[in-house]
Amino acid sequence: MSATLGKHERLTRTKLIGEVYRNGEVIKTPGMILCYLKTPLPAPGTLQVLCTVSKRNFKRAHDRNRIRRLMRESYRLQRQQFTGKLEPGDGQYALLFIFTGRQLPDYPYVFGKISELLRRFFRNQTGLSKEQV
Repeated sequence: MSATLGKHERLTRTKLIGEVYRNGEVIKTPGMILCYLKTPLPAPGTLQVLCTVSKRNFKRAHDRNRIRRLMRESYRLQRQQFTGKLEPGDGQYALLFIFTGRQLPDYPYVFGKISELLRRFFRNQTGLSKEQV
């Protein structure tokens, strides 16, 4: 698997994003939410990801862009250790990371939140124990 977050790994279809918002399951932590939906994806692979930040909480675009960059980088670095636990027959998932914090975060905070959400997501999907994930 490549070290980059390629185009086929990004969730870009508007209808699919709306479907994840409406029908997806939710995992919450303070400061970040993960919405996910098991659905057939238009691209090969098992996961597609979208990171969002509310304009209500961060008025300046450069703040929102920085948070999105931190979220994508955190996901990119951690995805390989988790995606190995999914079997090819488990299906495809659309993931939506939503930053809900009110203060500009630093990298270790975002990395920890993404790690926690991914761990809980894969524990729910694979049925592995806390120690195995």
